[in-house]
Amino acid sequence: GISGKDLQRLLGFGSYKTAWTWLHKIRTAMVRPEREPLGPFVQMDEALVCEKTGADEVAGIIQAPAPARLIEGGLPTERLIADVVVSKFSDHLPLYRQSQIMARSGVHIERSTLAGWVGAAAAELQPLHDWLVEQLKKESPKLFCDETPCPVLDPGRGETKTGYMWALARDDRPWGGTLPPAVAYTYAPGRGGVHAAKLLDGFNGVLQVDGYSAYDQLSRATRAGGPITLAYCWSHLRRKFYELYVGGNQPIATQALARIKKLYEIEAEIRGQPPEVRRTLRQEKAKPLVEALKPWLEESLAKVSKGSKLAEALAYGLNQWDGLVLYLDDGRIEIDSNTVERSIRPLALTRKNALFAGHDMGAASWATAATLIETCKLNQVDPLAWMTDVLTKLVNRWPASKIEELMPWAWAVAAKAERAQKAA
Repeated sequence: GISGKDLQRLLGFGSYKTAWTWLHKIRTAMVRPEREPLGPFVQMDEALVCEKTGADEVAGIIQAPAPARLIEGGLPTERLIADVVVSKFSDHLPLYRQSQIMARSGVHIERSTLAGWVGAAAAELQPLHDWLVEQLKKESPKLFCDETPCPVLDPGRGETKTGYMWALARDDRPWGGTLPPAVAYTYAPGRGGVHAAKLLDGFNGVLQVDGYSAYDQLSRATRAGGPITLAYCWSHLRRKFYELYVGGNQPIATQALARIKKLYEIEAEIRGQPPEVRRTLRQEKAKPLVEALKPWLEESLAKVSKGSKLAEALAYGLNQWDGLVLYLDDGRIEIDSNTVERSIRPLALTRKNALFAGHDMGAASWATAATLIETCKLNQVDPLAWMTDVLTKLVNRWPASKIEELMPWAWAVAAKAERAQKAA
């Protein structure tokens, strides 16, 4: 503690030739224990008192400038804000539930306040999101793309409207690619081809998608920058037959599933192999099976009644055939687009719990935060540790020329090197 006499000296009221100057550094932060992310808040107070001689009696107390904060003049630290953001978009805890959890520990923060924090964090992280979207299109020879509904509150009508989250994903690990895995979400008010064209402007390569017609214009020769090669998804074809199979007594659907299963067994054998090895083995093992499948689909379609679900599944495979067989000739292409479908699931979980975004800007903030959190996960990076550190760096004027160093994969390398240096 500090005595009244010491305090008198500290304030400059003493008459001593040699004064004792006390440097006080008090840190008060509300944080959650790392191993109890949903546990009670803990109030932590730390006081450090130092002494030295020869202090200027006139100067009195000299206070260092407060550190920069995301919420200027506010109480929350970047660690607390990061915790709220990660809890919402990674653990899928809506803000009203987080507010209730805090209230049980005696910390009363309104949902609207938490929403303001999330919006401020997303705005600070927006340059990273935009940089990642552009780099995915510039660097990647192959991307996955998919879209999913995103309900958004429409105050003028008193109900929700349907926007869409568009996902661009990259994961080259199955063929030994060296580019880091990543996913980037972009909010758009619709699902039409104009949004697909805008999102993929500047990309030239292979795009793995489902059979949605909005992507068709991307493969046209008249497209600015040249046509994109569209590779289609065997998983979507298999799913159509599986839905019939579970209904029972569907011998054609059962046989179709058995044929497609053999293709997936070959993929399991070659996963992780270099592209040229994958292509060679596909040509040797999978191509004969695929070549036998097409006439079988045509013969089966001729036997079933038009307009039936089975006829629809058979016709789907034939209509998408050129895009389905592309993977046989390119070892970088996957047999399906499950990579991006897995990236869509976290959005669906957040949507299920939060129901809708408050407005278009809120949906865009959702896309920004989810992009960076899910990219952290793909690179085995703790999103809470990453976001805490990155928000702190950004509010302290991190240079725009070094944004790449804040990407999860680069951040992980730097963090590992820093830990090793401290341990040495």
